[in-house]
Amino acid sequence: MKKTVEMGKTLLVNGSASVKVLSGKAEIFGCIMKENYQIIVREGKRQPFHVLETAEFHISLGVNALVQEIETSSIPVSWDEAFQAVTVIQSKPAVIMVVGKVDSGKSSFSTYLVNKLVDRKSKVAILDGDLEQSDLGPPCTVSYGYTVKKVTELREVKRSNAFFVGAVSPIQTIDRTIEGLVTMHREIMQNAEVDYVIINTDNWVEGESAVSYKMQLVDKFKPDLVVGIQSQEELNPLFSSINAAVSTCYVESSTAVNGRVPEKRIKLRELNYAKYLKEAKVRSLFASYMEIQEKNVLPKEPGKEKGILVGLQDSKKRFLGIGIMLEYNRDRRVMKVLTAVDSKPFSIAIGRIKLDPELKESPLQN
Repeated sequence: MKKTVEMGKTLLVNGSASVKVLSGKAEIFGCIMKENYQIIVREGKRQPFHVLETAEFHISLGVNALVQEIETSSIPVSWDEAFQAVTVIQSKPAVIMVVGKVDSGKSSFSTYLVNKLVDRKSKVAILDGDLEQSDLGPPCTVSYGYTVKKVTELREVKRSNAFFVGAVSPIQTIDRTIEGLVTMHREIMQNAEVDYVIINTDNWVEGESAVSYKMQLVDKFKPDLVVGIQSQEELNPLFSSINAAVSTCYVESSTAVNGRVPEKRIKLRELNYAKYLKEAKVRSLFASYMEIQEKNVLPKEPGKEKGILVGLQDSKKRFLGIGIMLEYNRDRRVMKVLTAVDSKPFSIAIGRIKLDPELKESPLQN
């Protein structure tokens, strides 16, 4: 269908959908879309097309897709205020840590920040710490990448490396998650050309354990600014614990944020698993020639390892991809793994969840 939207209004599109600009000009979180620009809005995602010049769109809607029009921009004024606070940071690379609960809009705000900084000819690094809804890598990983170009969503940033944690939440894997984030952060900071580092964290923010965990990240990253996206007062305990030497600010959620039920978030992860297991084949991997990380997670009873999600890494500690363990012959020390990785792995990390043949998750029971 075709739809014309007047200047100043915003078109909200829930995927799955294809949207093409036929005329005029629009933007998504600061990324400009002109004539013939076309994007795919994925299932479970919502994109806001803020119209800068009266625009005509061609929209193809998939199942459960939705289109609505609002009168103003979906970008809160507080987002620009936070951006202005970022631009006055003197240290380079400047480190900005983004925190917020589930579906608060952390990825949307991070995308906006990336685009505004790229406008200033800056090189930006994204450290993606959201295990559940990873943008740069598969679920259960933390990863990073660089960009000097604008993006409509963070998944367009090319991944430089990733670290397999093996869980969709840091709650049961705090040490492993911190190890991964610190490792990725260290690699970023070794790049002298980076101007800004944006750390997009997970959604675990409420409760004493969550505050303690986030404070460990603050201590490790030593951010120049912590940006909190909150709807009520859920971040107050965390922010009151942060040392006065670290700058903080609150921003509002965007009206474009698409609140998703848990089932929808699970479905998005299943689609992401499928992406990284496309054209996967069964490989026999010899444990005698590999380092096995998180070996204690393996079930002791033979046969119970079937379906465990694993991560593969090369000798230079570069992430190769994920796989699904099908069998582990302990006598011969041979693992059969379904994976799209075709190079020889140096190490394999054992995850804490299982995937069935339809890529549906279940917790690992020892």
